[in-house]
Amino acid sequence: MAVANEQLNNIPLAPAPPENLYFDEARKAWIASRYCDVLTALRSMNLSQTGPPTAANRRSVRQNGEKLRAEILSEVAGSNTPEWQTQISGFASATLRSLHPHRSFDLVEHFIRPWCLASAVALTNIDPAHTVVLGDLVNSLSKADAAPENVDLKCRASEAKEELGGFFQAHKTPQLKSLFVGIAQTTPVFLASACAALLLNPAAARQLESEWDRLPKAVEELLRYAGPVHSLFRRADGAMDIQRTKVRCGDRLILRLASANRDPQQFPRPDRLDFARDVAGHVALSSGSHYCAGGSLVRMMTKIAIQQIFGAYSEPRLSSPVEWCCGTMLIWPSSLWVVLGNAH
Repeated sequence: MAVANEQLNNIPLAPAPPENLYFDEARKAWIASRYCDVLTALRSMNLSQTGPPTAANRRSVRQNGEKLRAEILSEVAGSNTPEWQTQISGFASATLRSLHPHRSFDLVEHFIRPWCLASAVALTNIDPAHTVVLGDLVNSLSKADAAPENVDLKCRASEAKEELGGFFQAHKTPQLKSLFVGIAQTTPVFLASACAALLLNPAAARQLESEWDRLPKAVEELLRYAGPVHSLFRRADGAMDIQRTKVRCGDRLILRLASANRDPQQFPRPDRLDFARDVAGHVALSSGSHYCAGGSLVRMMTKIAIQQIFGAYSEPRLSSPVEWCCGTMLIWPSSLWVVLGNAH
């Protein structure tokens, strides 16, 4: 069931148009949605996630975050290997082969989420025997994201985070918790949105199927067009200028990434899914020091998923309308009922 949220005032794959930077009194925050404003904020060295009020603690939060980011980047570099890609490609193929290609099924529930979970387990070298338990914990996080006002789900998500933390601590790999959650929980959100974009734009999907050499560029366009993060919440650790507007130290900022990626000043005809577009510079994975540490894994997994679905079957199509969920930061299809068609 779709969740009521201001981001759903528009079709999820057509976010609100960007506006000039302004201060929202109700939220007590600057709202940035133009591409130039969002990019300036993300590239500022004075921007961090909202944290404790003292400057010392804010520096500590930043230092800890940079340390964790460096550890994740190290793990990504060590794990993003041809062997691992071959392994998860095999997972994807086997999962799809277990499904009837001519019967309607939920692509999110029966392929995207289980495949991403298995891939996360493989990447972090966790015993596959724990997959079911880890999947239940990830589901608790996802349910809370889909219903941010539900207190019971929020409490369960807090418990799940603690259990996950303890699990990875016990396995002497605490730095992998964020990477695991990113692959098992956040990556499915983008894969579902990317698949929805292709299924809702069959002409673009057919063009891609006939020109697979465009796939890397297509992934970038899908990130711009259907990136799952609609908003980021940040705080200024020092005074900063955004397009001649003074932002004071301690001010909060809400960065509308989805709207920035549809800014016509940066991306002509932004509401068109165009795999020939020069999409360099999109902010779907943030930018600067805030750039997503697992970005290379997201790209690699997206390429595998698209090839396994749209390259291995004749005419994947939707069998039911897409329903969407919207959380505080993310927006995604809650389900994608599809029929794959004949296998090639």
